[in-house]
Amino acid sequence: MLESLRNFSKSWVMRGVLLALAATFVLFFGTDFGGGGGGHGGGGTSGAASVVEVGDTNFTVHQVGREFNDQIQRASQFTGQQLDTQTAIQAGLLDQAIAQLVTRTLFDQAAQQLGVTTSLDAAATAIRALPQFQGQSGRFERAQFERYLLHSNQSEDQFVNQVRLDLLRTQYIDTIRNAVAAPAPLTDAIFKRRGERRVAELVIVPPRPDAQVGDPDAAQLLGFYEANKDAFETPQFRVAAIASMDVETLAREIVIPEEDLREEYALRGNEFFQAEIRDVSQATFLSREDAQRAATLIQDGKTFVQAAEEVSGLPPVDLGSVSPSDVPIAELADAAFGLAANVISAPVESDLGWHLVRAQNFQPGRTVPFEEVREALRTELALDEARDGIFDVLNDVEDGLAGGASLEEVARDSNLTRTRVDGVARTGHLRTEQADPDGAVTAELVQRLFTIDATGITETIEGRDGGFIVVRLDEIVAPRIPSIDEVRELAITAWKADRVAAIAEETAQKIADRARGGESLETLAGEFNARFERTPAFDRTGDGSTISTELIASVFEANRGEIVEQPLSNGAAVAKLIDIEPADMTDPARADMSAVLTGQIANDLVTQLSIALQDEIGVDIDRDALEDAFQPQR
Repeated sequence: MLESLRNFSKSWVMRGVLLALAATFVLFFGTDFGGGGGGHGGGGTSGAASVVEVGDTNFTVHQVGREFNDQIQRASQFTGQQLDTQTAIQAGLLDQAIAQLVTRTLFDQAAQQLGVTTSLDAAATAIRALPQFQGQSGRFERAQFERYLLHSNQSEDQFVNQVRLDLLRTQYIDTIRNAVAAPAPLTDAIFKRRGERRVAELVIVPPRPDAQVGDPDAAQLLGFYEANKDAFETPQFRVAAIASMDVETLAREIVIPEEDLREEYALRGNEFFQAEIRDVSQATFLSREDAQRAATLIQDGKTFVQAAEEVSGLPPVDLGSVSPSDVPIAELADAAFGLAANVISAPVESDLGWHLVRAQNFQPGRTVPFEEVREALRTELALDEARDGIFDVLNDVEDGLAGGASLEEVARDSNLTRTRVDGVARTGHLRTEQADPDGAVTAELVQRLFTIDATGITETIEGRDGGFIVVRLDEIVAPRIPSIDEVRELAITAWKADRVAAIAEETAQKIADRARGGESLETLAGEFNARFERTPAFDRTGDGSTISTELIASVFEANRGEIVEQPLSNGAAVAKLIDIEPADMTDPARADMSAVLTGQIANDLVTQLSIALQDEIGVDIDRDALEDAFQPQR
């Protein structure tokens, strides 16, 4: 009820607690609510029946669906993409929605059993403090509150009761959270480890693409292939038939009668009037006297630009080719469109000061004739009709498939665009360059294709643009390891890359051995054409340095003065630990860490409490009803 309000108010602590408890709910009740398709979730005939029971409180499919939809909308806002029902279920949002309902209700009932109370005055104070109910003065505006109630379809009593429950829940949880503090020895031990910083000398040995490694002989290549067979394994590919229809394609098939076009043109006549356009520029002055002095200079032979710069110090501002409605200041618009060409206006006053206005290059207004807009009108009306008609096409397609017709038959009957994907991997990689000749493969299509369990199954994907795609899985091509003859060129390239990397590692080993003998890393870097660097102090996250993450663990395991070498994803490195700076135990970050640890401990305790309350109060989930409600209808 109050989830959208909590997003605006940091005073509501329950949201974070409930999110932490979602994992507990999933652990105890599972996550498999069905794979589902792209249909709309929601209650069917079981909409009024209880599907979730928490103690003496029951929830229907409709109530779960509303919570589920809230989760989808929040996730969609966060990702910037509207999630469909199937994707949301796979992402665990249905589980989280049920977890929200269950945990809220568990704590509501537990708080009431303990006799925790809150007054109507406290609820009213909390409501008045919510920023979305406050006007510009920062005070509570009842009109805004009532608009919210109307929009959310609830009464004031219902809303106040929900706020009281939230306050009860917060009091109940805070008794645990406020009693918890991270032990100082634990905080100190973790902060000492995380806060320690180190300084190192580094030699970075990059791979040399120009290294003369030559081609492998047959034995070398075969040995490399045998040792790295798994690297050449092909992914699983899926072969599919696709039939699609989009609004633009359907619109091209729609014929709009000439009389309809002319009638639309007549009805929307004002839209086809193009206002007069002029090139307008204006100069601004502090006073009428300044504007008049500039006008006098123009009369005496100065240009508009010269006069404006002499009086105001600034050149005129070019507003471009504009119509009256494009000029944001009404006084300037009236002046500009009341002038003859190349005439400077008399001084004009506005809220911004005083102005002189000039207008040039007049383009008179006109009504665009029907012939010029016929095609645009036809396209617009056809698209409108197509947006409505495409649902009928989709219904015909789904009815045909449900009646046993093949994808090819319904595509022919409904004039769908057909194509074939001859092998696509889960990553979107195509089996061959020609596997997707029409560019039909999208990330959404691949995701849906890999949710289909068996060949022959057909799924419908509704597009955000109003169109749809019907995909049928025709073949699952199992992963395999190709023979060396099939990947010979690829294997040769990989062997050469491996040799180049090995040379870099061998060079790093030579540098490390000589450094251990007392030679300078900086001198050795110059000799081996490598890069030398002395790092600033950095911590275990690499903060404060550009050091490679692959080196961090090795440096933090070393003793002062020790030399270590490390293969990198792009070459190799040698490091010498120069200095160890212990953590500053007076750093304010220690208090921040203590607060984080306290919060984690409190969340763990709240999680354990929720588990105990599940056993004590009782939670029952009707999995079959939920699966039936949120599975797409085939």
